[in-house]
Amino acid sequence: MKGLSLFVFDLRFQWRHGFYWVYAFVCTCYWILLRFVPEAYQETTAIVLTFSDPAALGLIMAGGMVLLERDQGVHDPLFVSPVHIRDYLLAKAASLSVLSLAAGWVIHMATGSLPKYPLAFSAGIVLTSSFMTLLSIGVAARQRTINGFILMVQAYGLPFVLPLLGFLQLWEAGLFFALPTEGTLRLLVSPSGGLSMGSVLYSVTILLIWNVAVYLWAHHSYSRHVLMRIGEGGAKNVQI
Repeated sequence: MKGLSLFVFDLRFQWRHGFYWVYAFVCTCYWILLRFVPEAYQETTAIVLTFSDPAALGLIMAGGMVLLERDQGVHDPLFVSPVHIRDYLLAKAASLSVLSLAAGWVIHMATGSLPKYPLAFSAGIVLTSSFMTLLSIGVAARQRTINGFILMVQAYGLPFVLPLLGFLQLWEAGLFFALPTEGTLRLLVSPSGGLSMGSVLYSVTILLIWNVAVYLWAHHSYSRHVLMRIGEGGAKNVQI
């Protein structure tokens, strides 16, 4: 129940601070942009935008929420109560994944068609959003200023954009197959020959492995750099 309560709290927090209005504006801009793209390139452009959207949302907004909560003193009363860090992290990942999923579908529908494999498409968005959200939280936990966070989160996130070069046929490298975002692109794209079961299994597996790894790192970062700074003895009641 605590996880559900934190999930609802995050949704309300995002609504109160205008996250949904901002994203409505962003999606409108994407729709307008796609109207000016030649039809032959619309699907490719939509995939690129859908790929970058959960990445940008997770990387920037998740860390921004953490820093905003810290400035508003939300962490002190929250973590003085017996709250699991696990529930806090998963609630953040889930709430932003909901927003990413909605935005991803809106962007793709701007092309006038639906994804050929809707479940794979949705899984790619959700797993990418959760990965980027947890990565961002891990970075934000280690930073004390917004400028420091913006600089470092770009450095951490940049390697995961590289598979996009392969998708655009600008640069191919075997190293891309070790990155979760290679799996993202495979799930988002609807190949004319059909999406093979092997490709789906690889994509979901690589994304899940990276999600688990970044979750453990974010958990450690939050425990060490946030909880230990909460008012005297406040971290003693946190269930890690």
